[in-house]
Amino acid sequence: MTMMFGVVLVLVALTLFRTGRITSDKMEMQNAADAIAYSMSTIEARDLNFAAYTNRAIVANEVAMGQALGMASWAHHWESIGDFLQEYDTYLATPTLGISTTIITPMATGFRTTGTVFMTIMDAYAKVMTAVNTNVNLAYGIAQQIYHLAAVVNTLGVIDEMIQKNAPDNTQMSGYGVLMLLAHLGTYGGLPLPGVITSQDAFAPFTKSYNPTSKETKEDWQADTAGETDAGGYGRLAAIIQDSGDPFTKGRQNPPYHDNPDYTGRGWEINLFKKMEEAGLLPAPISLGVEGPPVSGYMRFGVWPDGWLGFEMGGGFDTPIGGFSIDYYIKIQFTMKREGGSELRAVMPVTGNPQVGGTSFAWSSADATNFELGFAGGGGFEAWITIPIIDQDITIIDIGFDILVDNDHMFIGFSFGGSESGCHTTQDEDGNDVESCETVAGDADVSIYDGPFPNTAPIGAAFVQSGSTANKITTPHLVTEATGGPVSEDSYGKAAARLLARYYPTGPQATGIVFQPSDPRYTDVVSTSHKGLPRYIDTTGSEPLAKMGGPLLIVGLQMGEDDFDTAHYDDHGGAEPAGQFTLDEAFGAGDMTAIAKSEVYFDRPLDRFVDYFARSDGHVEHGSAFNPYWQARLIETSHADRVLALLVEHGEVAQTITFGEDIDSLVDWLAGLLP
Repeated sequence: MTMMFGVVLVLVALTLFRTGRITSDKMEMQNAADAIAYSMSTIEARDLNFAAYTNRAIVANEVAMGQALGMASWAHHWESIGDFLQEYDTYLATPTLGISTTIITPMATGFRTTGTVFMTIMDAYAKVMTAVNTNVNLAYGIAQQIYHLAAVVNTLGVIDEMIQKNAPDNTQMSGYGVLMLLAHLGTYGGLPLPGVITSQDAFAPFTKSYNPTSKETKEDWQADTAGETDAGGYGRLAAIIQDSGDPFTKGRQNPPYHDNPDYTGRGWEINLFKKMEEAGLLPAPISLGVEGPPVSGYMRFGVWPDGWLGFEMGGGFDTPIGGFSIDYYIKIQFTMKREGGSELRAVMPVTGNPQVGGTSFAWSSADATNFELGFAGGGGFEAWITIPIIDQDITIIDIGFDILVDNDHMFIGFSFGGSESGCHTTQDEDGNDVESCETVAGDADVSIYDGPFPNTAPIGAAFVQSGSTANKITTPHLVTEATGGPVSEDSYGKAAARLLARYYPTGPQATGIVFQPSDPRYTDVVSTSHKGLPRYIDTTGSEPLAKMGGPLLIVGLQMGEDDFDTAHYDDHGGAEPAGQFTLDEAFGAGDMTAIAKSEVYFDRPLDRFVDYFARSDGHVEHGSAFNPYWQARLIETSHADRVLALLVEHGEVAQTITFGEDIDSLVDWLAGLLP
């Protein structure tokens, strides 16, 4: 009995020992896989955070260049005021018998003298800022590439280190782990995968290094709003830079702030009559009236809320058999408006099929100050008869007439069936009543004229630019949309709609920046150091390989049964049990394996108690390589991950895979790579 039970006890002891060693090694292998996955994702999170910080620095430096160029433009604009004054004096000297020269010449000299000093300082400042920031941005772009490549190499070094420190002896990357590592390096690191069609969505990269020398056609560039191509990525970067500008750089009129009275930029507007009303020199609208049959009348005089000075008058005669009414109004407005802004624009030929890329972008800045005289007038007449039997009025005639000259635009028209007298009352964003004379144009039944009309006179203008000789902005580039060009009239803080010239043209009038200044100082490039936008890295937002690549990483480890036996028997002073004590338990396909999964994820704290990190506007921020809140964590492997691991590692088809075409194509691809 003792001998019989002794054999059983020995077999049980050996089984428990082997099972315990298998369990222990499996746990160590799993811990090693977890350590590899977490460590690699941590390195990649740091890589994305480094890219975010340097991308933000690139944006800030570009904005600084736009601001410096705006200062240079402002200086040129200041000096040009003296030139405009002197030019106007050539027309005023004779009619004023030289009196205008006595007044204007000292003023013009003052602007020219101070402007020349200001221009010298600001031009030098713009050149230095452009040269320094351009080279710093180029260095940032190179640093991103080096750090990104170093992160990829460092992750490979982590694998061996974690295996040596955490896994059992003779543990190595499994075949499935190698495939997933290659897929991850291709989708996160942007490394090419031999034999894989990288244009497919399943293999789309999670991070992309944008090359400024790669170019696309204008049509393809404009169609690429997601940054899938290099050129499209630079279009997105340019938009981020432009939106990140300070008020001075963007200009007062740029949306969404142009209606905000607290928004301060380089633009301003002075309404003469409104200022006089605020100073008590002119009254707000004063109303007088007479009511009572058969005669009635009214009159309003003063400065309307939107700065128009004028009066309205009207009256009528009403009897039991009929009557009439008549009214009319006249209003004028006098303003001085300063507009300007800096813009990062893609400079390309205006004809043919031009190519666009990161090197195509250049900074330019424009400023303009104009006097503007507005006029609004009109009136209406209505006559009717009354039928006593039914006490019903029948209109004989009802017609209104309006004329409006404002913002380089004129409108003349008639309205029937109800006259439109005076300015119309509208409401602003806060619900306050605001009277506007511009709305009368939309109420006319017959339009006699509705088109451009010059009612502004320039008092100062400048246009400067910074870019390589190839990116020099010329006259065709600056034609506004109103005259068939590519530039919106809202560009440059709406200065594009104004006359940008040293002298008012004596020939056919040209509005907007279509007219180039005659002085070479206003056409030269301030700095040629800006060579376009630098190389940079950003995320694409894709989750390739059916959520098995890109920001997600799957690690697979394995140890063969022979290696297990060698580690626990041959190398520890005794031979593996044989004969009646032989243990026949076999590993699946001869290997013991473990898999782990991690991800790099974006999470900016929004907790109200973490004010240091939370956004001031309370909005949710999404991950990109412009936001440095990337972190790493371990996550649970999915059912698809485990099924694929069993298929590749142990040749076991756990079940029919029906998880969609992406999974099916992935399985076919993995199976095709197997020996």
